[in-house]
Amino acid sequence: MIYFSLMVFLFTMGCAKVANDPALQPDGNQLKAAPVNGSVSYYYTGGYISPLVCDGVQVDEIWGNVEWHVIDHYKNGVNEWSIYTPTGSLTSKNTGEVFEIHESDKIMWTQGIYTFHANLVGNQGGHYILFGHADLVTWEIVFDKAICPNGPQN
Repeated sequence: MIYFSLMVFLFTMGCAKVANDPALQPDGNQLKAAPVNGSVSYYYTGGYISPLVCDGVQVDEIWGNVEWHVIDHYKNGVNEWSIYTPTGSLTSKNTGEVFEIHESDKIMWTQGIYTFHANLVGNQGGHYILFGHADLVTWEIVFDKAICPNGPQN
């Protein structure tokens, strides 16, 4: 299941845009050519789905559409790092509770490091805080720490 959320992330990042998408048209879009040195920032809307894992056990799954804010930083024409920040609402598969997501993912491309921190606050009192990392070679995701409501914690 750990691979599941990463695969969804990769799918939304890699497949969310199509050639005739207005966001990819050069006039007025937010996507800019990659600089030799510096950062480029852009937004897009895409799907999000992730397990909620507490004490190594999946306790639920959340899904929805979010707006992604992406910052890519380049040095000598090479993407050194990226920050992905989704905002929006996600729905619990088990309870229907609606969670506001506050998350930040950072990928250090040149070092092969992917880390994330998510804070999910639900409208029925649920609150999850998740920390983790992924291996950029195998794309294995590890939940390093989870703070969960009325349940197991690691």
